[in-house]
Amino acid sequence: MPLITSDQATEAALRQDGIIPDVLDSFHSKTLLMVSYGSNKEVALGNTLSVQETQQAPQVSFQAESPSDQYTLIMADPDAPSRKDPTMREYRHWVVANISGTSDFQPANVAQGAVVSPYMGPAPPAGSGPHRYVFLLYKQTPSTNISALTTPLAPQRQGFKAKQFSSQAHLELVGANYFFAENL
Repeated sequence: MPLITSDQATEAALRQDGIIPDVLDSFHSKTLLMVSYGSNKEVALGNTLSVQETQQAPQVSFQAESPSDQYTLIMADPDAPSRKDPTMREYRHWVVANISGTSDFQPANVAQGAVVSPYMGPAPPAGSGPHRYVFLLYKQTPSTNISALTTPLAPQRQGFKAKQFSSQAHLELVGANYFFAENL
């Protein structure tokens, strides 16, 4: 039986739930992106969390290649207003740039980063079915366009495109994770 690595498992989960290709092109994870909304409320590649328990910004952990590296974190909902009719794809829930890396999976100090778009908890319309909430972690490279990361984004959150944003800013995708939430 072949050995399956964590990056293969991540990519398989992202494909299974349509995040590849809805949000991402094919990619190979370089770090495990851990997201927690408190004890026993871990984001785990497609698990379900309640809307109520995800209203406060989560704790984010990952292992950086170097503690001097800087990262950008994006949270988006590709299913706005519903997965069957995603006319507002992607709804931007959070963007934080200039997050310092940690080398030992300790929580990243996201609060010390530059908040490009403040956290907004999930709020899927009632009856719209389960929504995917996707966290994307990007490494800022030597060619990163810092002005693209510090320029305020449009106040409207719908229609955000993580692929386009990361391409314009010259960011390297290194990690992803996601959960489902639904308002019945």
